[in-house]
Amino acid sequence: MQLVFDTRGHCCDLALHPISDSTAAKMRRLGRAVYRQKYLNWWRKGNTATCGMRIDDDLMVRVTLDGRPTAYDALDLTRDAYEIRRRMYLESKVEHVAVLGYDNEPCGCVWKWNGVEAFDPALFTFQTQKWDRIMGENGYFILDNVLYDGRFADEHSWCDSKGFDLIEPRIIDLAEMRREVRSGR
Repeated sequence: MQLVFDTRGHCCDLALHPISDSTAAKMRRLGRAVYRQKYLNWWRKGNTATCGMRIDDDLMVRVTLDGRPTAYDALDLTRDAYEIRRRMYLESKVEHVAVLGYDNEPCGCVWKWNGVEAFDPALFTFQTQKWDRIMGENGYFILDNVLYDGRFADEHSWCDSKGFDLIEPRIIDLAEMRREVRSGR
């Protein structure tokens, strides 16, 4: 049988970048116009980026077996979420961290597994990131990938993209965070 995990909602592509005092000031001054300062996708570079489906009220999940709908509880998507922490830079000399990208592109993401012999929803594993402390919003989850029975999908595709708006750069002051950590918060 072919198992399909089909999502529709908002795609996001966000990146966390260490920046200096002067770059932070420039980003605050320019706001979204900072994206025009370099080639369009410069903000995607680095190892602290994610691209996935935003888990919010607009996310629709449909699971099918050979094209037939199958019952599934979407609340499991955040079951094993791992938190992306701003603290990763606290031991460094970095002064600020900037969050850049977008989180509102209407689109879909589909994962397909071939040769599934029997379906058990408990065999889904979700690679979900929790960005709520970084984004300043409770329950900010991003579905990065889906595995079934320990297997990555045989096919994985993005579809129905409709365009996006880049977010206002979010600047996180690491000196302030260092003070919070020292005070036990």
